[in-house]
Amino acid sequence: MPRPEYPLKVYADLQATSFAEARDCLLAMATAGHLSILEDDASTLTIQSDHGTMGLSASDDGTVTAVATAEDDRWMFIVKNAIVVQLKKQFPEVTENMRWSDAGQGPVLPPTFTLVTVREVYPVGSAFLRVVLEGDDFAAYGRESIHFRLVQPPKGKDPAWPFLAPIGSVKWPEGEEAPHKPVYTARSIDHAAGTLVTDIFLHEGGQTIEWAREVMSGDRSRANIGIMGPLGGGLLEAQNVLLAADETGMPAAARMLENLPQGVTGTLFLESGEGAGCDYPLNVPDGITVKWLARNEGDSLEQAMIKAMATPFEADVWFAGERGQAARVRDFAKNAGWDPKELRISGFWKAPDNP
Repeated sequence: MPRPEYPLKVYADLQATSFAEARDCLLAMATAGHLSILEDDASTLTIQSDHGTMGLSASDDGTVTAVATAEDDRWMFIVKNAIVVQLKKQFPEVTENMRWSDAGQGPVLPPTFTLVTVREVYPVGSAFLRVVLEGDDFAAYGRESIHFRLVQPPKGKDPAWPFLAPIGSVKWPEGEEAPHKPVYTARSIDHAAGTLVTDIFLHEGGQTIEWAREVMSGDRSRANIGIMGPLGGGLLEAQNVLLAADETGMPAAARMLENLPQGVTGTLFLESGEGAGCDYPLNVPDGITVKWLARNEGDSLEQAMIKAMATPFEADVWFAGERGQAARVRDFAKNAGWDPKELRISGFWKAPDNP
């Protein structure tokens, strides 16, 4: 594979680390993530990722250096963080003292963090609030990653935002200044208008629901927040799909539907407390059949998917629901003989009784 050339390149010395041990650590990440190895010899390791390259080099005096390359600051942050997270598993004392060559002298906002303002909040169907955010730059929010952290400072506190440490990782405010930062889906983005829309499932006790209702009622003191991303997986390109989501995954499923290729066929299972009565808006392609499940009547997203996947067939599978259910659907698919490359099964939330 030809080695791509990226404009940004940074280094960080790994003190008291052997090249062989650090190499094995990063190769484990490459194997788990199905990443390509561009170089691997006695003194150099280079791994290709979706956002740039990551690797190691060893000098004649035995110094081991982590190396990262990327297209821009945002992607560089992701590559550096991936290296740090992986090395920290085996060398926590080494990563604590890492300092990348591009580290500044003072705290700076992470390149994946954006300050935004809430333009409006309004109900969608009976089970969601739609939040419209406006900001200066949503250019990074495309097809490849469609989720983000909604960073809400505590009520009555001046905002304290995350910053980049010299190690390249994010340091979040702690204690009374710690923000609430759940993950949501970018339901739609209007780059010309500078807006990003997300839909929030109405569930009692949720901090984000409380925040959104306060802003909707006219409390502009909480309208200035941050977002961190994009995160997670992107949109599907398949011609045949099997999709499933409860309320937490409905916004992502809706966006998936709107961006599937022409002529797509398949099935979408949607579970809510009241089934189709939640009235969540969908733009459904002609070849997709939507089957609503009513949890209050005993319907189960997990069981519907297991029944549909009893015999493997040619389709891309996408599941978003409770973590324990996701694990069981994943295990069933594996035992039934589904191709792991066709599976994107995620737990979007955890039930209180799920350890």
